[in-house]
Amino acid sequence: MSRAETLLKIKEAEAEAKQIVSQAEDKAKATAAASRKEAVRIVQEADEKAKAAYDSGYAQERARIAKERESTVRKGAEEAEHLKAMARSNVPKADAYLLERFERTVDASS
Repeated sequence: MSRAETLLKIKEAEAEAKQIVSQAEDKAKATAAASRKEAVRIVQEADEKAKAAYDSGYAQERARIAKERESTVRKGAEEAEHLKAMARSNVPKADAYLLERFERTVDASS
């Protein structure tokens, strides 16, 4: 094999090596791009799941609070009715007491 043939073979090997390196770099870039795209998809999916969980928890808590509020209002109304009934039962006693005090005052000034 002559020197020219050897140099030609070396150049061909270098060209083949450059092509292999170029293909490997292209493949690495494509893999990195696909990985970034997959990472973005995973993050978006996680965000959507987190938002759904938050919305669900928020809705459940609002329902619980509404139920608790309703119960508190109902109990308050029942207690108010009880107090009104007690007050009504004391009206005759209060009337009698006031009438007695008035009569004492009138008798005392006569």
